[in-house]
Amino acid sequence: MIIQDFQDPSRTVLAVGRLSVGLIGESRRSAHLFDLDVDSKRLTSLTSRCGDELPVSGIEWLALGAGMPCERCLGLGVTEASKAIGA
Repeated sequence: MIIQDFQDPSRTVLAVGRLSVGLIGESRRSAHLFDLDVDSKRLTSLTSRCGDELPVSGIEWLALGAGMPCERCLGLGVTEASKAIGA
């Protein structure tokens, strides 16, 4: 699910996703933040803000507030939002 776009609205969107059921243990299925470039074509994997690389075919896209958040992605997300609003 796309949450918001602090970057150039025509190029990048922010989305939340985690690995699908069965690909990893339940306790490690953190909800990661992804900065998606709308011009990307047929990627096989995506890298979250925290640096974890997830296979596109194995990502479960989430609604805002769903899933256990990745603390590293959240911390980096606050930093990005602060830069975007000039705080």
